[in-house]
Amino acid sequence: MTEGRLSVVRDGVDLPEEQARALWRAFSEHMERSRHDFDGFARDHGFLSVRAEHRRGRAILIVSSTASMPPPRPSRPSQQPRKARESMPPQARAAGTKRR
Repeated sequence: MTEGRLSVVRDGVDLPEEQARALWRAFSEHMERSRHDFDGFARDHGFLSVRAEHRRGRAILIVSSTASMPPPRPSRPSQQPRKARESMPPQARAAGTKRR
């Protein structure tokens, strides 16, 4: 494993390099035995979910051990179905329109 090219983000926090390397090693061994079994790896290690990503030449293991999810982004009125927009008060409809 090349130093600095593997990392783990657990619940939004980067793990120290030694812990990240150990978790990557366990993840790699699990995947060799059970290809594409992300859920099984997560369950075996007490996580809710695990996924791997590549960012700027680095392999990153994203691990969630809590059920907290980021709040959903609010949608703009123009993205809502037409019926939802029509039921909105006129001021809210006007706020969602583009001005030229």
